[in-house]
Amino acid sequence: MYPVFWTELAKDTYAALLQYLADMSLDAAIKLNDQIEQLEDRLTSNRYVCPPSPKLPRFRRCVVSKNASLLYEVQGNLIVIIAVVDNRANHLYF
Repeated sequence: MYPVFWTELAKDTYAALLQYLADMSLDAAIKLNDQIEQLEDRLTSNRYVCPPSPKLPRFRRCVVSKNASLLYEVQGNLIVIIAVVDNRANHLYF
């Protein structure tokens, strides 16, 4: 099993996205949280489960839902979650 570490940026972006969703629909926020937890469980056993990001190949991008993606980096046996982003926003990751 590979340990997972969340950066402060990842925690902040995830919390902001969950808050945004909860303001719109509590069910949507709960569903995203469940999807992220399931993905984190999968990452602990297979650190290359998601493909590299096209713009920044050192990072791997997991599309969690149509609106959210998780970005992570493999550092040896450690999985470092970089950010959870809204797919509709413009950002440098993809």
